[in-house]
Amino acid sequence: MKAALLEVVSGMHRFYPACAARAGSRPATADLKTSTALRVGQTFRSGVFVAAVLIASTASARAQSAAPQANPMEPATTSRERPPLGAWFTVEPLGGLPVTASIFPLLSSVAEVIPDRIDTGGLSAGSPAREGAHGETWTQTTYRVGDADITSLSGSGTPLLMPGVDMWERVEVTTGMMPIDVGAPGMAVTLVPRRPSGALMRAIELFGSPPFLNAGDAATVPPTINRLTSHARANLFMSGPLADRINGLLSATWLRSSYAERDSTQSLAGSLASAFVNVTGTPKSGDELRLIAWGQRTSDAVAHHVPFNNIDARQQSTGLHLQTAWQHQLADAGGLRLFGSYTLGHRSTDQIAPAFVLVERLRDGPIPSLLDPGVGTDSTWSLGARLNRTIGVHNLIAGVDLYGGSSSAQSVFSGRVGELVGGIPARVWDFTDPVQPSVWRQHALNLFVGDRVAIAPRVTVDGGVRLETIDGSAEAHDGTVSWRNLLPRAGIHWTMLNFWELGAFGSYARSGHRLPLSDLAYGDPTAPTANIYRWNATTAGVPQAAAIGPLVQRLGPGTNGVAGFSAIDPALKRPTLDEAVLGFDARPSPRTYLRIAAIGRKEHNMVSVADVGVPESSYTTIGVADRGIDVAGAQDDQTLIFYNRSPATYGADRYLLTNPAGDEGSFVGADMIGQVHTQRFFFVLGLTAGRSEGIAANRGFGPLENDNGVIGEAYVDPNALAHAQGRTFTERGYTIKTAATYSFAHDTTFGIIGRYQDGQHFARLVILPDLNQGAEAVRAFRNGRTRFTFEMTVDARLQKGLTVGGRRVDLIVDAYNLFNQYLEVEEITVSGPTSRQKSASQPPRALHVGVRIPF
Repeated sequence: MKAALLEVVSGMHRFYPACAARAGSRPATADLKTSTALRVGQTFRSGVFVAAVLIASTASARAQSAAPQANPMEPATTSRERPPLGAWFTVEPLGGLPVTASIFPLLSSVAEVIPDRIDTGGLSAGSPAREGAHGETWTQTTYRVGDADITSLSGSGTPLLMPGVDMWERVEVTTGMMPIDVGAPGMAVTLVPRRPSGALMRAIELFGSPPFLNAGDAATVPPTINRLTSHARANLFMSGPLADRINGLLSATWLRSSYAERDSTQSLAGSLASAFVNVTGTPKSGDELRLIAWGQRTSDAVAHHVPFNNIDARQQSTGLHLQTAWQHQLADAGGLRLFGSYTLGHRSTDQIAPAFVLVERLRDGPIPSLLDPGVGTDSTWSLGARLNRTIGVHNLIAGVDLYGGSSSAQSVFSGRVGELVGGIPARVWDFTDPVQPSVWRQHALNLFVGDRVAIAPRVTVDGGVRLETIDGSAEAHDGTVSWRNLLPRAGIHWTMLNFWELGAFGSYARSGHRLPLSDLAYGDPTAPTANIYRWNATTAGVPQAAAIGPLVQRLGPGTNGVAGFSAIDPALKRPTLDEAVLGFDARPSPRTYLRIAAIGRKEHNMVSVADVGVPESSYTTIGVADRGIDVAGAQDDQTLIFYNRSPATYGADRYLLTNPAGDEGSFVGADMIGQVHTQRFFFVLGLTAGRSEGIAANRGFGPLENDNGVIGEAYVDPNALAHAQGRTFTERGYTIKTAATYSFAHDTTFGIIGRYQDGQHFARLVILPDLNQGAEAVRAFRNGRTRFTFEMTVDARLQKGLTVGGRRVDLIVDAYNLFNQYLEVEEITVSGPTSRQKSASQPPRALHVGVRIPF
């Protein structure tokens, strides 16, 4: 026993162990073509470099044993023959990469994945990131623990608990070619729980990042979008036998980060406390029973704390996940798995909302977003079964999922908002939210079956179909959503050469969107409403009665007791995504994988809300001369159209949640990935090139604005629909991202994550102040004709094992934004003398030092 323990302790470090060109942003066609050509050349050269690195690593890889086979009882999306698009990380690199205590920085190291923030050294300790891929809306991202879905049903696109790192055997990020048991249309994150070990493992980690180790201050010009002030965290990890045939694992984490935003000298704080327990038992050979309990509490500054002018108020989230699974090994290397889960997330806050808020619409985002996320409870449950069988040349998988849940919401803020548009007083909003919370529910049934057949020694074909039913309802009104969809999938793989197992493949799949329960707010008398008035002031401040003009618009989603004011279209269709992928792959060795793929996607029947009471035809138009950016010439001169609302339509608004005609999305692009995983070396490098098209929900470039899955103003205000078709938030043109770890001699491990992505798409905005409804901004061109400068960060981890007083100690240093690059992440987008000036740069360098002590 002592020898086994020494072996485990000595291996503790293993179990937990060129792009500097500015992205073209000028709108001139010639400049864009030149920039694109340069990027294509850079991408090609990078691809050659990747291939060279992978070829060089093959010799090392061939010396290793074959990759371990996946447990047939676990979700097995990393099929050896044809993995889905995306990347996967196993336990060894998870312990060697600089990702603090959250998987969100890890997800953003996958080339296709675009997050809504740069998480430098734990800046997002208390709130999850919104992440999407291939231009797909982040609202459709799915998170699973094993087979159990832990995604919030409300439509936030985030998990109900924030996953850490050390409790997972494998993290799989799937962005396309979804396995038949995954119904997500966009991006799916599967967290495979770490199996408790049969030998005792115990370790404690302590990390700190005092202020003097971190770069940046409030005087930086342009200001950093945020910066780490200090960070501290502790983690306890224990794994080993509990009784005969029963093993257990415990991971407990506490962390707290202090950070500041832009040019503010005041610090905000985020914190997390989490405990994860996994107990497995093997009552007999071939059977396994697993029980998981996971509890968590997070805290962060309230959303919209800038307009609320309140940095002390906190938004808390308490989560609980329970899961059980029984797994049985069949004689033909197949398996039967039954599982059940329950997940709960409760939102609360200590904020006392002010009676009045002054908001700059072009800086602070859509006015209705001030009500989110509010307080309430989200819950989801699931029951399911999986069967894998091999019968002759057929590899069959079948399954059933029955799941449901609910979401409740109550706004914290219910008061008056003064809306500024480019500093011009425009409108006054009076929000009303009934005392009774809104409650929405959903239940669904998924049935699926798939088969992979070897029709020739070198050719396999696979096909499958999913039958999905979704029913959503609200507690306070009769509006419902019922969808029934048959979703097919098919693919083929041809191993063309024995050399490197070089193969070609193609696939097609149709998938359906989730139903965000917040959509059921339309027609709900318990949901908030707003009365919107013209603001006739000349300067910003608390609106005076004499400066408040007539009521211009009434806004949902609630009804405010008026029948028919807002409703859900009885014929509402489910948005669907058709995806086709063609490509080539190779396996130079059992532990090396290469792939290049061309991707085409088309989304249909996108859901949005339309003001059917005041259609576009009821507005009059005003043409405004726009000299463009090239003020010295006439090449880009144009006439912009503004829509002026008729006073006869004031208050006549009626809202319908529907599928607007022509509201579709698309994506075309290419992905290249190379991944090597040997005993000492892990390496993944991905490159993407893509172009998305979609209707931006709101004016602006942020994730709540330039996204086609968010319910917004596009079909409510015709000024918002002008040039709304464009490139979406989660597509950045070209990306290059890499992650690697290497275990050197003398018990030293080095890990690195490098990220490059083109700048964020945006459109120049032009403001007209004297419309009947108040000042309005319109896009001068579509999102994507211009973009911000590229973003690039390099994060690194160095860890060294020592023996101190007869006890093993691992010393760790993490550096985030290692080279302290101040690349821009925002520009001023409004026409005028400051247009295109940098307004924010990426977070500066942050250093963490830590120690891991096995005991």
